[in-house]
Amino acid sequence: MNRLVKRGLVVASLAAALCFVANASNADEPQAKNVILFIGDGMGYNSDVMGSYWRTGEEFGLSYQQFPVKGAAATFSVHRHSDGVAEWDVEKDFGYVPKEFWKGPGGAGYRHTNTETTDSAASATAMNSGQKTTGGRLNISATGEKIENFADKNYKAGRSVGVVTSTQISHATPAGASAHNESRGNYEQISQEQINDLPLTVLMGSGHPEYSSGKKRDKKPDELDYKFVGGREVWEKVKANDGYKDWTFIDDRADFAALAAKTPDKNADLPKKVLGVARTTGDMQPIDGDADNPESMIEKYGKETVAAIPSLTEMTVGALNVLSQNDKGFYLMVEGANIDHANHANNAANSVLEHAGFSKAIDAAIEWVEKYSSWDETIMIVTSDHETGQIWGADTFDDANDDGKFKEKDDDTFNGFMPVPETKKGEVPDVQYLSTGHTNSLVPVFVKGAGADGYYKFVRGEDEKAGEMWKFDGKFIYNSDIYNIMSAASGIK
Repeated sequence: MNRLVKRGLVVASLAAALCFVANASNADEPQAKNVILFIGDGMGYNSDVMGSYWRTGEEFGLSYQQFPVKGAAATFSVHRHSDGVAEWDVEKDFGYVPKEFWKGPGGAGYRHTNTETTDSAASATAMNSGQKTTGGRLNISATGEKIENFADKNYKAGRSVGVVTSTQISHATPAGASAHNESRGNYEQISQEQINDLPLTVLMGSGHPEYSSGKKRDKKPDELDYKFVGGREVWEKVKANDGYKDWTFIDDRADFAALAAKTPDKNADLPKKVLGVARTTGDMQPIDGDADNPESMIEKYGKETVAAIPSLTEMTVGALNVLSQNDKGFYLMVEGANIDHANHANNAANSVLEHAGFSKAIDAAIEWVEKYSSWDETIMIVTSDHETGQIWGADTFDDANDDGKFKEKDDDTFNGFMPVPETKKGEVPDVQYLSTGHTNSLVPVFVKGAGADGYYKFVRGEDEKAGEMWKFDGKFIYNSDIYNIMSAASGIK
């Protein structure tokens, strides 16, 4: 089949998918005024189980793990061939095949000729646009066209949009929920679009040029790196806090906490728009990542850092308060970004801390919905952009040289995929990592609220073994179907 024909099939498949989305919602179904999407970056099912054991001592003991819809998503992206042509036929090119995955350690790297393991940018694009694309692209299609994403459609519908992350505001996942760029590495361009060009209501994360982990940098202004916040000129206008682009700028933890403490009612003294840049250039520490002992975070990160860096919970609740001022509704994306970074480093102890900060933010959002909104007008989805590390329980492999890495050349022996072992609350589960990178594993999907059952209208396949391992029915969707579920539930076509 030649590539022009193949490309025609892609267009036809996408058109069919869009028709499917349009028919998935009708006047008789509940429509969500508010859409809240939580993305645990790098959080596969076993990473999620680890986090649950850490906080609750149970395999699936967290609030969102009790949502009525529990499933999974295949996260693969489109492969860009050496001649630059990106091809993918949604009906034929299966990027996740259960029988291939469960063959052994190499199964997590399975790919079709026209698919590959995703990065965060391609996955965030899929979840926010309904289109799978090639690695590194942000709301740019596999063939190079700009895509109108879910945020864009919310703007058109008169709804507000917020983006919250525990890493830089212009990093891949927050950018995928907001911006459009050929490359995720164009941080300055991305942040300029977010701050100057998009009608975002809330934008929160890190990337502060003047601080590192809450500590003031000992550098002159012309020595600082402003790329994550739109360049020096944009940063100085924003920091002046005199109404530039209608932003109210905050950067200290006390300001984030004060915003979270507001009551979202008609008399609340809430800003119209908020740009919050926490006082660190890089990743934000999970200052509430403990299971029981908050003092342990001060011991780990230091008083200055804990005093300066907001929790993901504080940012999330503050964002919800600001967004709730729009009677037409809102879309909020919240990313727990650094589960991914911990799993890249094969650091289970840091992974559960990051996961705790993420899951506590979800707890707070659930409480907010039940207090200030309702599940009749809100849909909440908790998922991941991809799995990182290929985490399994202890004894998955015999580590011949005790280096913590699975390498067949070192005579390591694979024994089979072992579940994460039962672990007491506050203890790090005993796990092994088969990889230091992203994998093609399924990731969890939990859904509650208006239109949540729409998940089942987009099922792409079934993985019985995954269902047995993680206690769901085995049916999985594509990450691009997150967009379809949100669109159908909210009535935004």
